[in-house]
Parts: sequence; structure tokens; C-alpha cells
Amino acid sequence: MDKRRIVVLAGFLAALGCITIYFLLNRTVVYRNEISLSRYTDKRFITLMENLINEKVFKIEGDKIFIDEEKLGRQDLNRKLSERVRKNLSQLYVKDGKIRFDHQSASISNLRDKGNLTTLRGMFLDRNGAVIAKSVLDEKTWTIKREYPQGPESYPIIGHDSIVYGKRNLEYHLNEYLAGSSHAPLYRSTSDPFRKLKIGDDIRLTMDLRLQREAYNLMKGLKGAVVVLDIKTGEILAAVSTPSFDPNTRSADAWRLAFSDIVQKPYENRAFSALYPPGSTFKTIVASAWLEENRNKKENNPEGMVCNGKKNRFGISDIYAHGKVDFESAFIRSCNQFFSEIGVSLGKELQIHAERFGFNSGIDLMPQEKNIQYAAEMSLAFAIRNPLKPKTSDVDEDNEDGLEKYREIDFRRNPKLVAQGAIGQNLITATPIQMAMVAAAVANRGMVMNPFLMKQIRDGNRKVLFEGQPVKRGRAMQINTAEEIARLMGRVMKSGTGKDVKKLYRKNGIYMTSAAKDSPVTSLFNEIGVAGKTGTAEVGDRNGNGVINSDEKPHSWFIGFAPAASPSVAIAVVAENQGFGSLTAAPIAMDVIAEALNYIQTGGK
Repeated sequence: MDKRRIVVLAGFLAALGCITIYFLLNRTVVYRNEISLSRYTDKRFITLMENLINEKVFKIEGDKIFIDEEKLGRQDLNRKLSERVRKNLSQLYVKDGKIRFDHQSASISNLRDKGNLTTLRGMFLDRNGAVIAKSVLDEKTWTIKREYPQGPESYPIIGHDSIVYGKRNLEYHLNEYLAGSSHAPLYRSTSDPFRKLKIGDDIRLTMDLRLQREAYNLMKGLKGAVVVLDIKTGEILAAVSTPSFDPNTRSADAWRLAFSDIVQKPYENRAFSALYPPGSTFKTIVASAWLEENRNKKENNPEGMVCNGKKNRFGISDIYAHGKVDFESAFIRSCNQFFSEIGVSLGKELQIHAERFGFNSGIDLMPQEKNIQYAAEMSLAFAIRNPLKPKTSDVDEDNEDGLEKYREIDFRRNPKLVAQGAIGQNLITATPIQMAMVAAAVANRGMVMNPFLMKQIRDGNRKVLFEGQPVKRGRAMQINTAEEIARLMGRVMKSGTGKDVKKLYRKNGIYMTSAAKDSPVTSLFNEIGVAGKTGTAEVGDRNGNGVINSDEKPHSWFIGFAPAASPSVAIAVVAENQGFGSLTAAPIAMDVIAEALNYIQTGGK
């Protein structure tokens, strides 16, 4: 072959290569621009789909949604738009027995035929890499199934991703990462040379599945929640809500019943969003405020007070007559009358101190991810939600600080409300994660760490896109105050309201619990100190005016941390309508603490 032909052939091949590269790059650019275009123009299509739902163009048969072609034909849509409606059938889901359209998915779907492109959704993993949720591809039918190996254990946090029922909880909030839409697309080849997979990002959470399972099993049959925090970092090690729902369920009736059950609410994440009166666990904050404000000086309370159990001037009573009590004995024995008195004395200062722990402000559970709003429900202390501005989401977008508006009470004119609040009733409502933060702040020598749930995000090539780091919210109390509260919480468990709760032991490197403190077996173990505060929260009426409902048993509460001498984990447990905190919530907490300490000392193995 002469040189001339070689040059011509080389030029041809070079040109062909350039064209190929240009085509591939241009195709990617078109694909990504088309996504941007869809986000800009899909509002009309969303409105169209909502109108079609109202016109009953879609119908439910079994566990699937179908199009009534006859009704669709009456809508006077052109062929292209009708075809787009059919392609978006997968973006419809059922909630509360009604068909709804997934607006979020509409902006990234079906503007052009992506028949050769399928997204393999990213996985949810626990902190040790155990799978919580994954997508499995069947290359024969080219269908993808979302699987949840742990079933209902983590559902209130993870939620679901379903063609019929849409997305919920983290599956919804982190959809951009899971779908691989937060960056340039990554693809993986398949056995079919004409098909390719778009790979989503894997999300590693701070949770430990072993601890999550232990807490869930202990809460079976109860309504309530458990939250476990790493006191040094704020990492959420477990967040259980019961009853729960198994997202692997295939029965349409089971889904419909679960999401229409407004009593059991298996779809609700009680750990982050349910508000409860915290009862006597709130006295931890009152005690902190009292010590910080130096109200325990002898000249203010020279002889303590006498508790006769009967209603005092604020209408506050105790189950037992505690007799003569001072600050320390009142905390250990959880005297309502004493704390109502010092609460009224503190007045507005009590609210200020509660806010240092996180009350009356949002708790951003992904504080370093500014593009995602995922917050716990706002706990309130001596504040009332503004009826003129009802809650519409986790945060109030109209406020400059991103929080929902509320109005405060007049402390001077409402001493009875303040007294009730000082014992964790009426105008005090808290989420379990908020009360876990209170316990963690005491254990962490007064420093409040922001709880967070997302530990790491990696793309399909294992590149780290996000790394969660501890975030300090600020100091709730001085170090010496925290140390004194911790000491008192330790005494609660030894000689106060928690003295009959099962004990924590350690033998041969294993943490365990036992109710028989002085048995021949446990006497050979090393008892591990636990600091805690029990709570028994009376249930108000359904109108939220604080009137006690005598037909319902109180909620059982416990907050605490361990080991008391060198804390590493904090916990909050609430069991709805289960009576005294020492009888239900505290024993559950002790078993979970034992499992948490075993996890920590083995490094999660």
C-alpha cells in the first residue's frame, strides 16, 4: 500500500473517531439538557395528570393502576401527549385510597424515549455496610424490583420506592442521589448489548442494623419509639418506630389498610415526628435551668418544702406524699410539686434554657447537606403553634430562619400553665429524638451535638460524594451543671424512681442485663452504672388543650446514658399508654443500651 493511500485511510479513521466522540458527547449533553428542559416545562404536564386523575381516567385494579382508554380518548389530546401520559403511568401511586401523581419523578421522566436506558437505584446501607434497601434487575424481563431485606425494622426511616405507591421518607428525600441524578450519569453494561444501566449512588447511614433490630424486637406490640445517639458525634445509631410496615408486602389491600390507619399509623416515623408530653423527663431541663440560675441557694429555699401529694396552689399533685424534699431529693424521687414551684419561679428563663437543648427550633437531620431538607418535627416548650399559620411541611419556608411560626405564652399571667410545663405536661411537647438530645447533652458535659443520619454517599465508581461530620449546636449548660445533673441521674437509677429497673452488667467483655441484682449469678458480674430519668406523661385530650384524659393510661418514658462514669451512648424510649416509665420504657432502654455497648466495644462486628 503506497503512502498516499495510508494517509487517506488514516485521515478517514481519524475523522470517524472524532465524529463518534462528538456523537457520544453530544448525546450526553442532549440527555442532560433534556432533563433540565423537562424540569422547566413539566408544570403543565403535572397539571394535566392531576386533571386526568380528577376525571377518573386512571383506575385501580388489584395492585396495579390502569388507563381507561375510552375516557382518555375523550380528553382531546394529541397522539404525542397521549403517549406521554401512557409512559408516565409508572409515576402514579396510591395513597389513602386515592390515585396520586409523583411530581418529583415527572421532571426526570419520559420527555424522550429512554427505552434502552434503565436506572438501577442505589442502595441504603447501615454504618457497617449491611444492606437495608437494594434494587435487583431481572435481565430476562428487564424489570427492577426494590427489596428491603430488613422488612419493617427500618421502614419508618427508609420508606418505600414503589411504581404504584410512589416514594416515601428517605427514598423520597434522597431520590436525586439514589437515582444518580446529582452528577454526570454513570453507566454499566449488561448482557444485552443494546441496553445499559444508569447507576444510582449508594447511601451509608449512621444506623447499626443489629442495634436497630434489637430495639425493634423489644418494641413489638407497643406503640412508641426508641432513639440511640452517639453522644460525642451526634450520629443516630438507632431510630425505631412501632408499629411499622413491611414494604416488601405485595397485597394491595395491606398497603391500603396500612396507609388509611390513622390510629396505629404504621407509616409514621414516631422517632422523629411524633410529639408527646415528655412528663418527668423534662425535669432534667428544669433542674439544669435551676442550677444555672443559682436558684438553689439557701436564702431562696432554706428548708426545702413539704410534699403532701395533694394539689398545690397551681393544681399540681403527686401520686405519693414525698414529705420534706429539697432540690436533690425532689429530682431523685421526681416530686411534681417541688418542680412546679421552681418552674414558676424560673418563668421565662425556663423556656430560654429549653431552647438551648433544641426546643422551639428545627432539628436538621442532614445538617451538612444544604440541598436536602430533612428535619425532625419541632418540639415546643411554653409555645403554641400559630393557628393562623398551620403546619404544611417539616419547615416553614416563609420564615427567614426556616422554622415554623409559633406564639409564646405570657409567663406572668399563666402560672398554672408554667407549673404544668415544669413537669413536662400541657405546653411541653417533644419528639423522642429531642429527648435523646437532652440525655446526650448531659452526658457530653453540656455540649449539644446535632443528630445526623447520613454517614456517606458513594457513586457507582465508589467515589465519595459526601461525608457526614459532627456538628455542634452549642452549649446547653456549663460543665459543672452537666456533671451535677449526671450525678443526680445516676442516683435516680440507684435509689430513686429507677431503683427497681433491671441492672446493667459486664462479664467476660459482654454487656447484659438482669433484674435479680443480688442473685448468685449477677453477684459475680461487674455492675455498670447507668444515668437516667424516668417519666410518666399524662395524656391530654385530642383537642390539644392539655386537659387530662382519664380514659387513657399515661405514656411511659425513659431517657439516659451509659456507662455513667464514661458515657458513650444516650437513649430515649417512649411507649404509648404503658404507664410508669420504670415499668416499660426503662427496661427496654436497659436492654438496648447493653446491645449498644456491645456494638461499640466490638467495632460493629
